[in-house]
Amino acid sequence: MTDTAGDRAQRYLLDGGDEDLQRLLVISEAQAEMTRTALRRSGIEPGWTVLDCGCGPLGALPQLAELVGQAGRVTGVDLNPEAIRRAQAAAGALGLENVRAVTGDVHDLAAADVGGPFDLAYTRLFMVHQHDPVLTLRRIAGLLRPGGWLIAQEALPTPLPRSFPELDAVGAAWGLMIELVERSGVPAGTADRMPQWAAAAGLEVVRMDGSFAFGAPGQFFDLYASTLAVMRDRCVAAGLTTGQDIDAIIDTLTSADPAAYEWVTTPIHLDLTLRKPG
Repeated sequence: MTDTAGDRAQRYLLDGGDEDLQRLLVISEAQAEMTRTALRRSGIEPGWTVLDCGCGPLGALPQLAELVGQAGRVTGVDLNPEAIRRAQAAAGALGLENVRAVTGDVHDLAAADVGGPFDLAYTRLFMVHQHDPVLTLRRIAGLLRPGGWLIAQEALPTPLPRSFPELDAVGAAWGLMIELVERSGVPAGTADRMPQWAAAAGLEVVRMDGSFAFGAPGQFFDLYASTLAVMRDRCVAAGLTTGQDIDAIIDTLTSADPAAYEWVTTPIHLDLTLRKPG
């Protein structure tokens, strides 16, 4: 099947609007330490050149910039021009002089186009939007130097994220998000099958780890609610549930009293440390 630029733009399941970009900024902040831990498994050092694939309005750009230092170079790539504009503004505001962000598709880029080949590429919640994970991983590998690293973090569908005390709306929101992914044309079990996809793409699976983060109840309830809100119309169009049912879940999340809860978690992520043969 022909893979057009329009098809690629539709891979992203959310709407790319203001609320969605704000949500991505919150995710970047909430998962910062998870990201650092995953990146360090590559042995990342000052002076490396690194690539954030699907960086959105911030992604892992601050963590990458911190780990490679002023002697290193960080490039963020995303399909959404508005996300890139915000990433550029964020890099400027944070004083990240070794960061640049460019609009593009990793499937179309040559390494020389974006300052590669790179020592390391990073993806977070990126592969879940790809209709052909093996092709995407091969394209990313093509942007790496021989022996270069790819760190991929993908959220597993189960077990469900949860809170304490238990708020069923957290798991319900995540369950709908997973169902929509499975209806989007992405291969079933993409996150679970990442080691298989990586090996098929010719990458060495160096290690597999798992991670999740605890968050402030108010922040995480809002994050789950805002994510479901931007997916609302597509969930309804896919016949997963009714708009009324989705609104009820969102209302439960936004009206929950944060003081009544101890913590909320992210989904569990599969953290893959991959290497391009050298």
